[in-house]
Amino acid sequence: MTDLLTTRQVQDLLKVDRITVYRMLQDGRLKGIKIGQQWRFPRAEVERFLGVSPAATAQPAISDPAFPTHCVQTIQDLFADLSQLSTVVLDMQGNPLTIVSHPTRFHQLIQSSPTGQESCRASYQSFARTSAQMKEASQVFTCASGLQYVGSPIFDRDAQIGIFLAGQFYWQPPDPREESGRLLRISATHNLPLEDLQAAARQIPVIDPAQKVRVEAWPVTAARAVMSILRERTNFMDRLQQIASLTQLG
Repeated sequence: MTDLLTTRQVQDLLKVDRITVYRMLQDGRLKGIKIGQQWRFPRAEVERFLGVSPAATAQPAISDPAFPTHCVQTIQDLFADLSQLSTVVLDMQGNPLTIVSHPTRFHQLIQSSPTGQESCRASYQSFARTSAQMKEASQVFTCASGLQYVGSPIFDRDAQIGIFLAGQFYWQPPDPREESGRLLRISATHNLPLEDLQAAARQIPVIDPAQKVRVEAWPVTAARAVMSILRERTNFMDRLQQIASLTQLG
């Protein structure tokens, strides 16, 4: 049976009021089912809007089946909870190896549009290409929607296999005129309601200048934790291979 959500549950998930939910229902952004006098919303439909549907980002595009996704996801989620920043691990082609943790409402709106998903994918690919030439422990990136990120490379057996990305923030408050024009362009490009983008933009965190150095160091620490897991996995696989070799000799 389809998992149905109440209007109140949708409000809590989307962080909007009841009127906005009904407006989204009327203009087709959400699909619902009326049961008696009450509206119910398929969970998959709400997750699609949030950009976490199976066809979108709920299932990461894993290029390495041996990558310890579950363990890394746990570290990433913990880091996101502590830092209150959005986090994700990308491979060297810009594909997510994990599910995005703590995404901003602004990012979720962009992800609700097919063209927005393509734009995010292109930004990730650009980050990955740039990270391949990274000479520093961390590097700052800006996505196509104007949000800033900090990334740190992840190595396995001396080869870079990905990047730990933390972001969806502003280093400083944006210029009102510049942001207004940017939101207008995003609204037109991705067919998203301007008022929703404006409301979501007001929730984008701005990093305190005094915290800049610390924020730049956070992904480095997280990347090291991921690399520690990769080393343990490698050592474990080596031991298994040794055991298998001994068994064959016997």
